[in-house]
Parts: sequence; structure tokens; C-alpha cells
Amino acid sequence: MSRSLQIRALHRFGLFALAFGLVIGAASPLALAAGSRPFKGRVAATWDNIFNGLSPTGATFQGGGPVTHMGNTTQKGTLFLQPTIAPLVFRGSGTVTITAANGDDLILKYEGLLFAATGEGRGTFTLSGGTGRFANATGQGTFSALIDTSLPVNQPMTVELNGRITY
Repeated sequence: MSRSLQIRALHRFGLFALAFGLVIGAASPLALAAGSRPFKGRVAATWDNIFNGLSPTGATFQGGGPVTHMGNTTQKGTLFLQPTIAPLVFRGSGTVTITAANGDDLILKYEGLLFAATGEGRGTFTLSGGTGRFANATGQGTFSALIDTSLPVNQPMTVELNGRITY
């Protein structure tokens, strides 16, 4: 086979591999979910004391802000922390009830890490039903949070949500 034929064959194979990769990427479960659409939000809230998450009753927060498909929301949630996995780094999990402007609720379950020295939290969330149009909602995504851990109580927090929802 001549050198130019080899180059053309490699070029065609490269285009085929690229096309195949795009098809496989588009066929991912997230992309195939019927009605799956972006789910984003920016929420401001206040913790009672995030370190109450180490107690059996957990920590709680209340707040709200705009969330896609929901309008201006109100939110309340809980957090349970595990002992540190590294100095001032905690694993945590909890639930959030997000109430849409029309009163429909969406349940969000999350898990992630809290970096207590900086007040940063990040992790993943799963959407698991609710009420009204969100009764059978599903989805998933990531979150990042910034919490003022320097205050002993009423710690302000901002959270960014970025994921997908099907309802």
C-alpha cells in the first residue's frame, strides 16, 4: 500500500472513530432520558450551625433562590456529617426539599465533602420525586457550596446546582 493510501486510510479511520465516539457519547443514559433537561440553581441559605451535622439530629438550613423549572424557590434541608477523613475534611449527606413558586416540591438527596477550614462543600445530588409535576422526577448533578464557618450560628451559605432533570 502506498504512503498516500495509508494516510487516507488512517484519516478515514480517525473520522470513523470520532463519529463513533460522538454517537456513543450521545447515547449515554443521561442524554437518552426522555425529557431530560438542564437543572440549575443558585441558592442562598442559612445553617443553624453546620457542625450540628455531627450530632444525631443533624444540621438544618433554610433559604431559597431561582432554580430552573421551578421559579423562585424556598428550600429547607438537613445534613449529617461523619468524623473527619482528613484534618477538617468531613463526608456528609442529607436531603433538601425544594418548593417551587407554585407550591410543588422536589426532593434532592446529596452527598459530598465539607472542607471546614475554607467553608467549601462539593459533591453530587440525586433528584427523587416530590409533589405535583415533580411527583416522578428523576435526575442528578453536582453542587458546590460556600459556607461561612467562622460564625458559631446562623452561617450563611450560597450553593450552585448543575445537573439534569426529567419530569
